[in-house]
Amino acid sequence: MTKKLRVLVQVSCLFIAMITSKSYALESSVQLHKVDQDKSYGLSLSIGDEFFNQKAFNWQVSYNRLENVAISDLDETSDAWEQADFDFAMQMVDFTLGYRYYPKSYNKLMKSLMFEFQLGASVNLSDHKLVFRPDFDRDDIYFANQGDINPVLSLSLQKSFTKNSAVHVGFKHYPNFSDFGSISTVFIGYNYRFGRQVGY
Repeated sequence: MTKKLRVLVQVSCLFIAMITSKSYALESSVQLHKVDQDKSYGLSLSIGDEFFNQKAFNWQVSYNRLENVAISDLDETSDAWEQADFDFAMQMVDFTLGYRYYPKSYNKLMKSLMFEFQLGASVNLSDHKLVFRPDFDRDDIYFANQGDINPVLSLSLQKSFTKNSAVHVGFKHYPNFSDFGSISTVFIGYNYRFGRQVGY
């Protein structure tokens, strides 16, 4: 756990340095997610900025909450647990770096589009476990621990309406979120940029 916290502190310091450095514009966004499970859905709030005033490269920090997330392959542990239909509310903070591609075209629609790929790390904010009765001689089973760090990636398409506002749709994927396994979502969101912009 100490090693995980040390890595988390290092990553946090890097992003804090980015946030507190000279910035021309900050981009905020809100996203609604549909998880690849029947009852599961979620919400994300994020803030980000460009690297070195280059609009093709950016960083982002986002808070994510997913509701009713089930554990994949739980039947391999216990058929009874699989049938019990356990699910959890998950909270995580994602730290990502992104590359944005802006099509070059004289077409007005194409010029308003942007494609983005993001890759980063997701930090779990809470424990997710099964707690047994005191009279049951078995330790609690943890499926994810607070401070767990897992990979995350996303692909999205953005449509700008003004220099400051846009909507986007996309796909986010956690390839192996602790013992929950693979978690994927599709999302729709809204972006708004604050401050003076360069190169737009």
